[in-house]
Amino acid sequence: MSSSLLIVEDDSEEARRLEQALTRMGYRCTVAQDGDTALARLAAEQFDAVLLDLVLPGLDGMGVLSALTAAGDETPVVVQVTSAGLDAAGGAIRAGARDFVVKPAGALRLEVALTNAIALGRASGGSRPAVRQAGAVATPDNVIAFPSHAAQARAAGAADAAIGATFAHLDASGHARRLDQIEAEAIRFACHLYGGRMAEVARRLGIGRSTLYRKLAELDGAEVETNHQLEPSAAQFVAAE
Repeated sequence: MSSSLLIVEDDSEEARRLEQALTRMGYRCTVAQDGDTALARLAAEQFDAVLLDLVLPGLDGMGVLSALTAAGDETPVVVQVTSAGLDAAGGAIRAGARDFVVKPAGALRLEVALTNAIALGRASGGSRPAVRQAGAVATPDNVIAFPSHAAQARAAGAADAAIGATFAHLDASGHARRLDQIEAEAIRFACHLYGGRMAEVARRLGIGRSTLYRKLAELDGAEVETNHQLEPSAAQFVAAE
């Protein structure tokens, strides 16, 4: 069954380009042209992922992310930023987005980002609230709620518990974890998941092989599973460049 995707893009020409490209990949696409319409569609219908432009009329992309977090809606989100607005990508990731792409993103980069976002969302037990009934009290949109470790443990099944803990947003004391810690654990987990096949690890993480090897080298000798018969070490790869 194909995955359903909500494209939030106010530029009609870009929205049409994205819809055509992603439909060819097998996604069932719905387009919203502003943040308020996007939230209304998400409240009425369940989507496997959202491709969200950060610059929107009215409620912008960051406002959409805050509203989703406040409502406990964990639908995976990939944000779109311009090359001049890359600084906004970090804020979007901290606000709950799974990944980002730079506009105009190519088909391969979109496919990698969305595939990974959907897979990680399912692995970590991502969920969304039931469709709101008429007359129900709306959750305030100015509250940012983080799930506790206890809530994560209850939500995750035994098979998903380890994966959910790996990508937890909070540490044991309830503070937000550093991004470098989360990135390092994501790299280690991907290396383990794909048997140390670095080309596949890089493809799944949506980064270049040289970037992956540099990040491995920066992990300060941390143990990472690699297929040593097929792959050079991080130090050898970086030195060769």
